[in-house]
Amino acid sequence: MNPKKILISLAIIIAASYASFTIPITDTGIPFTLQSLAVFVVAAFLNYKESIICLVSYLVLGAIGLPVFADGSSGVAKLIGASGGFLFGFLIAGVFISYVRTRIDEDDLLRLMSLMIVATVILFVCGLLQLAIKLDVNKAIEYGLLPFWKMGLVKAVLAAIIVKCILMLTSRGSIYNIN
Repeated sequence: MNPKKILISLAIIIAASYASFTIPITDTGIPFTLQSLAVFVVAAFLNYKESIICLVSYLVLGAIGLPVFADGSSGVAKLIGASGGFLFGFLIAGVFISYVRTRIDEDDLLRLMSLMIVATVILFVCGLLQLAIKLDVNKAIEYGLLPFWKMGLVKAVLAAIIVKCILMLTSRGSIYNIN
């Protein structure tokens, strides 16, 4: 089997498995998960095309009924519901990470942290836009940002540290050139 296909498949499994770690925080149905942490770390080791394939596949699997979203949920209703913007945000933020990651000094922890924090902002913007359409701007901020932003930053920093540690542990420092 093609190693790139294996890598993308593992990335999908990792993203889906971290969605099962949830803590309900608000009445909007948007739980706190470790999903963004998994998506950010995985995206750091995929090129942007692989990231697109991985994250679109993840969304399609969830849309057709596989329980890969938060709390083991699935379906098109989740994609168009209150938390759907965050799901689409994984795609945009993940592709952003993959694209930028290939262009920065992979050993620089501060750059990795900055990248992950910007990706977190992208994720929140996507999520809040859809939430604002479903509710209103004030409710979107109240339910989609205020309970989550601090942990979002913690997960971004943690993702950067994990990526840095993986890079330090790998002999080549990168897995981009898998053939």
